[in-house]
Amino acid sequence: MYFGDIMRLLSSKTLRVSEGTRARMLAFFIVGLSSAGLGFLAVVHLDQRALFEQMTPYQIWVVVASAIGGMLALFLAGDRVGADGRFRLVRGIAGGVWVSFVGALIAGTLSLPFHGTMFGPFIVIVTLASAPLLAVIWALNLIGIHFLMRKYQMERDSIFTASPI
Repeated sequence: MYFGDIMRLLSSKTLRVSEGTRARMLAFFIVGLSSAGLGFLAVVHLDQRALFEQMTPYQIWVVVASAIGGMLALFLAGDRVGADGRFRLVRGIAGGVWVSFVGALIAGTLSLPFHGTMFGPFIVIVTLASAPLLAVIWALNLIGIHFLMRKYQMERDSIFTASPI
């Protein structure tokens, strides 16, 4: 499945949803995919054999849990991501940190219930610190997600404004 296929699937004629809702769905897709990629790199960082040999079912679960954790963190971020107003930059940065930290917390808890809660965020920090290019890519993903969620927030906020007469 290519990016064009995904965009066709998310088109307004197929799903009959608004542009803001499609932007939100794309934001969740991007954060899930990039979180799964970050989880895969964390698995490879801990066990290099996973890259060249077949991954174990537990390692596959870590990657899936990373995607779930990222999407749940974006959902729990509420209006921190995509916020408007005077402090939108500060709230956007806080939302990115929130998605990164809480996503790692959830993924770690799903991967290894007690110890993973503590080690999940630590592994993400070590993985991002060991590859600065990866940290830049992660930050750019969060900026893109912020703009997509901004489109959704603007659409949602427009419901409560008075229409011009």
